[in-house]
Amino acid sequence: MNNLIPPDLIPQWIPGNRTLDSTCLGWKGITLMGYQYDEQEADIPEMRDYMIVVYQGGKSTMRRRSGGPWQTATVERGVVSLLARAEQSTWHWDKPIDVKHIYFSHDSLAETAAQVFEREPTSIEIDDHLRRVDTVIPQCLQVLEDEMAHGGPGQKLLVDAVRTQIAVHLLRRFARVDLPNVNPAVFSARQRHRILEFVEEHLCENFGLESLASTVALSPFHFSRQFKAEFGQPPHSFIVRKRIERAKSMLRKGNIAMKAVALDCGFSDQSHFCRTFRKMVGVTPAEYRRSA
Repeated sequence: MNNLIPPDLIPQWIPGNRTLDSTCLGWKGITLMGYQYDEQEADIPEMRDYMIVVYQGGKSTMRRRSGGPWQTATVERGVVSLLARAEQSTWHWDKPIDVKHIYFSHDSLAETAAQVFEREPTSIEIDDHLRRVDTVIPQCLQVLEDEMAHGGPGQKLLVDAVRTQIAVHLLRRFARVDLPNVNPAVFSARQRHRILEFVEEHLCENFGLESLASTVALSPFHFSRQFKAEFGQPPHSFIVRKRIERAKSMLRKGNIAMKAVALDCGFSDQSHFCRTFRKMVGVTPAEYRRSA
């Protein structure tokens, strides 16, 4: 699927007057476009993202086909069409139309699905829909348009929240989701080995939850729940305990500088190391070294 068409290249297949474009804002997993189209018949290429069409004007007759007979429906404000990704189709409308497009990435949909269902889906499929009456998507569109027009602090958080709302809505109303038949509370022996190996190899680094979750191909949300069920504590607490265990081993050797111990065990500085060590062990690193 390396040749799938991104949103900014769609006008090569559907010529029209672009009225809106969020591409330059760098939003993750979602792109907003606006177009005014004359009457035309358009061959839609295999797109990278799902396309949600939100109609802005009066009534128009919309026709669609994909390897079969034409389907026909009336579209107007308050109605949306949904175009599947990676699928060719032909669309025809009988008069000029004003539309807004929301392009939604499959990765964002899969990431939200993993959080909703607490496991990685085996597959997610969304078919074309010629006409669906929908109130949620136009409301989300309005929020995104307002953010484009006015912006302000916290834009990434706001857009991420709207993206999640749309993803949940698509999963509820439009998607077919297949889930693996596994016990979500148990890591396999191979997964457990990968996790422990990663922690040991990267203990001196400031790695995050996403990096750890990626070792077993789980979302951070799902990974955290499964990790706690498996190891009896959250990932952060587990990693801190591993760092303290390594520090105790190094301190028992007696000839390693305290700053070197702190850095090799993944602490940002010596004072942070000393505070954490005393909190967990009950004595300072220097006191522990002397007693050892």
